Amino acid sequence: MFHQTDVETLSPGLTPFPRDVFASDQPWLSDHLLPLLSIDLGVLKPELAGTVVHMLCPVEPYDGNIGGGTEHFHNAFTSTGWFALRLTEDNRYRFLGQEGYFRMSPQRDFDLYPGEEEHAAQMKESYAKARAYFEKHGRLGSYSAYGKGEAQEHAWLDSLGGDFWGGNWTDPADVPSAFTLTDDWNAEQITLTYEGKPFFPVAHVAGYHWCASGADAILLFYEPESRTALFTFDWR
Repeated sequence: MFHQTDVETLSPGLTPFPRDVFASDQPWLSDHLLPLLSIDLGVLKPELAGTVVHMLCPVEPYDGNIGGGTEHFHNAFTSTGWFALRLTEDNRYRFLGQEGYFRMSPQRDFDLYPGEEEHAAQMKESYAKARAYFEKHGRLGSYSAYGKGEAQEHAWLDSLGGDFWGGNWTDPADVPSAFTLTDDWNAEQITLTYEGKPFFPVAHVAGYHWCASGADAILLFYEPESRTALFTFDWR
């Protein structure tokens, strides 16, 4: 399978800062998820040319992991640190959970931590600045919360394609019940399936390479038959 690390060139099939990537009946997704890069899966598998998935960076979390504290809104497709979307025929995402999965949702029935709203605003502001940098310079320049206010250039992706790799994300206990993860350390083999059908790794990237902060690795997997995109996160 195709594999490239440190993707610094926008080859055909890679489109940064895409717009209109969410289903029209879920406009609230744009309040919670920032579209980083669209990927035509024909880059990885020629038979999937024209199927386009989108790397996303969640606005959350301010602390902990996404989905933390909203467990009563979790379902078979969402859990702490994991969420799934269905790719429509016109290559838009439909979230398979409830909006209340996101802490910033108006459905919340708890008080936000001090600083959570400021964090969300900072994430969206840094994303907008990175988009403007791309439109001016044609490169990815992120505005890290830990920097000096100036853009720092990064590769578009840390990895595109390739095999599964082990990390903090591979604890099967955390995976939503619709999916099955096996991590055989002895055989050095990881498998991830939905109804017996395998996912394959699409890409991963550090959230803070695009936004003010974020996971050390945002991981995107795809299962072609059900057109399911599955996200999880590695924190090191």
